Amino acid sequence: MAINYEQAGNLGHSFIWDQRWEDAVKAFQIAISGQPNEPTLYDGLAMAYRGLNQLDKALENYQMAARLAKGDPIYLEQVADVQSKLGHHDQAAQTYMAIGEFKLRDRKIDEAMDKWIMAVQLNPNLLNAHKRLASVYERQNQPEQAINEYLIVGRLYEEQGAPGLALESCQAALKLAPRNAEILTAIEQLQHGEKAFAAETAQSRPQSRAKTEEKPKKKTIAPVEDAQRIARERMAAEIFADDADEMMQMKLMGFITKALDFQTRGVTAEAIQSYEQALKSGMNSNAAHFNLGLLYQEQLRYEEAIKQFEISVRDPEYRLASHFGLGEAHRAVGRIDKAVEHFITVLKIVDLATVKREQADRLIELYESLADSLMTRGDRDRAMNFSSALVDFLSNKGWENEVKEARRRLDAMSAGSGTMILGDILTAGSSKVLEALYRAQEISKRGMHGSAIEEVYRAIELTPNYLPAHMLMAELLVKQQRIGDATQKFLVLARSYQVRGDLNGAIHAYERAVEAAPTDVSTRGKLIGMLKSYGHIDKAIEQYIGMGQAYYQMAQPDRARETYAEALKLAPRGTTNRKWQVQLLRLVGDLDMQRLDWRRALPVYRELRRVDPEDERAAISLVDLLFKTNDPENALKELDRYLVHLAKSGRGGKVVGILEDVFNQRPSDANIGDRLARLYVQQKKVAKAIEVFDKLGEAQLDAGQKKAAVVTIKKILSLNPPNRQAYEQLLAQIS
Repeated sequence: MAINYEQAGNLGHSFIWDQRWEDAVKAFQIAISGQPNEPTLYDGLAMAYRGLNQLDKALENYQMAARLAKGDPIYLEQVADVQSKLGHHDQAAQTYMAIGEFKLRDRKIDEAMDKWIMAVQLNPNLLNAHKRLASVYERQNQPEQAINEYLIVGRLYEEQGAPGLALESCQAALKLAPRNAEILTAIEQLQHGEKAFAAETAQSRPQSRAKTEEKPKKKTIAPVEDAQRIARERMAAEIFADDADEMMQMKLMGFITKALDFQTRGVTAEAIQSYEQALKSGMNSNAAHFNLGLLYQEQLRYEEAIKQFEISVRDPEYRLASHFGLGEAHRAVGRIDKAVEHFITVLKIVDLATVKREQADRLIELYESLADSLMTRGDRDRAMNFSSALVDFLSNKGWENEVKEARRRLDAMSAGSGTMILGDILTAGSSKVLEALYRAQEISKRGMHGSAIEEVYRAIELTPNYLPAHMLMAELLVKQQRIGDATQKFLVLARSYQVRGDLNGAIHAYERAVEAAPTDVSTRGKLIGMLKSYGHIDKAIEQYIGMGQAYYQMAQPDRARETYAEALKLAPRGTTNRKWQVQLLRLVGDLDMQRLDWRRALPVYRELRRVDPEDERAAISLVDLLFKTNDPENALKELDRYLVHLAKSGRGGKVVGILEDVFNQRPSDANIGDRLARLYVQQKKVAKAIEVFDKLGEAQLDAGQKKAAVVTIKKILSLNPPNRQAYEQLLAQIS
């Protein structure tokens, strides 16, 4: 008689359900003898050995399952768990490290990090795991955690006798906290061949290594004056911070004391001579270079001033003032393009301090566009006017308060129409332009959109090519419900931004056009094309989804499905945590289900189960589809697979509810009824098991399945029901 190995495997799983561990072992051993390359059988055998608390044998079989499944993380998880329970912490750490790599390959970054963290908890000296964590923390903008990991990596490299690699890791940490004293000390020790991490372990290192230094308090005087004050205060400290001998330090102090005294008294030539002597004697001070640049500027020695400012501009303390000085010096010698370049940098630095972080990238792009328009189009008069306006603006001692007020107005004017910059104040051509736009915003808030449009027209008459004014006009047209006119205006603006090389301005205009007319799939298609061509994948997928919804609203489900399918091609390039593939598969699957197209929906839900094994709705839907497509055998296998997954992952409490729902949908299915009843018996809920068989028997009788009903009634009798006689009479009647 031939052995049915597949039946033996199914029997093994049933024994596991009933916790008959020894019977399960025998069944799986028989099944494996006929199917030696099936990983699920080794997984089942391992589970049985685990139930018998024979962890060594469980580990051996989990490893075999993982090997046959080519490192499937599902089996590796079990390997790591058993290794840990056996006390094989180093091996478990390596296994978790491998699982993390598989998750990373599948772009499941958060899950990968969880595994690497588990790995270093088991083995704090696992170098590769710390390197992975450092890299991901840095990309996720978690600097404190990244620094901690980089320093651990540095210690481990030092212990391995690789100080060069340790130094590289510390330098990576320094990029995240340039003034962190602890990191700087470690780098210095490594550079001098000293131990930087003596007697320190990964576990003892605190989670947060870097203390973010406090930002300097906001100044209340002009930026150049403020930088000059700081420079004077710091020069003496810098002298004694040098490695020069005491005699040299005293000599330098003499030069600097004279220089400061002469500079304070306005004796410029002597002050210059003293600074020059100090620098020639070996003084290395950005403060001295900055002060000397100012003095050269006073004497109209602009080329020499430029050389000094180009040194001091590298220091964050003098960066703003040095760019200002460079702008003034280049402007004085007629290099207007260079002057504008530095003046725009000044304005950008100031403006970045006034906006929210999420606005920063857009603000930088706008300043780049402004620089391009002023420096590369030969508009010398406009560039000169911009330079003069900036010098006047920053020469006022109350300039910082003016910046705050300007930002408040700019944010009010740009609401809904994109970020505006301080440069707009200096390039709009007239303060009347911005005043008109501000009035338009205030009038619009009171619902007087027609009057607001009149104000915008006044601004456009003053500066016809000022795009923020046109953008505000389009927004006001939307508020008037003139959607066609507004959409056309947005499209013209998009093309204008493209001509100017302002990609994000063009994208924003297209986005507003689409928001104004969501069912305009033509415009949305243009936006998608632009987003794809410039690598904005997440935004492109969002627009694909919007297009699919538009087609659905227009009763074109086939076009909607085609749109989602097109977006699926982009999904692998999107941000991992957005889970685009899962979202799009659900949309496609929902469309097929709504149209009762079971055959078409089936491969969609199979793929959804593959990419998101935790999706309960997808799992149950796939089981339902398999039943609906007349494939009950695979439906049951899929159901069992998911229920076992729930049990393994510690969510066994959900199994009963799922089985109840499936049984309620198919009350005449003996296989489902058997599973639910057996589970109730296992939980010592015999009355509920009888109810299930009772319902099953009724459904079978209603369907004319008398033989099946006889089997069901006998199962009820085996449970010794309280009304046994009634069931015996029914059995006799049916027979």
